Amino acid sequence: MEIVDVLNKIGLEEKESAVYLALLELGTADVGAIAKKAGVKRPTCYLILDNLKNRGLVSQVPAKVSLFSAEGPEKLSGELYKKQELLKRFLPNLQALHNSKKEKPQVLLFEGHEGIKEVYKKIYSAKEVSFFGTVKEALKYDLEGLEEFVKKTRTEGVRVRDLLTKSAEDLAYAKKAKPSPFYEIRFVAEGKSFLTDNAVFGDSVVFFSFHPQIFAVMISSREVSQAIRTLFEFAWSQAETYEKVLNDNEKTALV
Repeated sequence: MEIVDVLNKIGLEEKESAVYLALLELGTADVGAIAKKAGVKRPTCYLILDNLKNRGLVSQVPAKVSLFSAEGPEKLSGELYKKQELLKRFLPNLQALHNSKKEKPQVLLFEGHEGIKEVYKKIYSAKEVSFFGTVKEALKYDLEGLEEFVKKTRTEGVRVRDLLTKSAEDLAYAKKAKPSPFYEIRFVAEGKSFLTDNAVFGDSVVFFSFHPQIFAVMISSREVSQAIRTLFEFAWSQAETYEKVLNDNEKTALV
């Protein structure tokens, strides 16, 4: 790596580096000599020298003709130290701005068949998901993705809880899905129902709608997701287990 490259990386612009290096070699010189040595125009050289003077890297020698002299290279390390100290001082303020942006709720709208598939991909990439709704409409749009996701719960230990209705579609799906320790299914009480599929994962909540228009709304907010998760936990605690509902359903079918 060339010296000029090093100077560029620590904060000097290309022409500033050229002028500073020229002065280091010349020792003390006037603007004409410095400009020639650095390969810059004389007016430009004046401006650069002023900038370097303000940064403490160049000093002006009292004389009838303006002469300039470069300060020792150790001044560069002093300048870097000042920058580091300044950054340390204001780092908490910068972090506060960064964190405040993360904490602001984000609302995204996904429309149409492709939009629905995109949302499900986001859900299926999570390590823990709580579904509450019905698969009646959802299965029409991403059946393969759902089946792969159910397999993923067994192979990668992704934890999923699915709170379904007792509709024929949901009961048939539950039988086919075959719950496991990582994929639990429960059912809301008879007469209670969801019109769509919904999910909460991480700091996000997704609400789907399939009629009259197809769309999904994803809200990314720690407070909102926690509120929905609390409601889900209450509903889950009151729901009927997979085993009970399937056994009751089989008994009813035999009668």
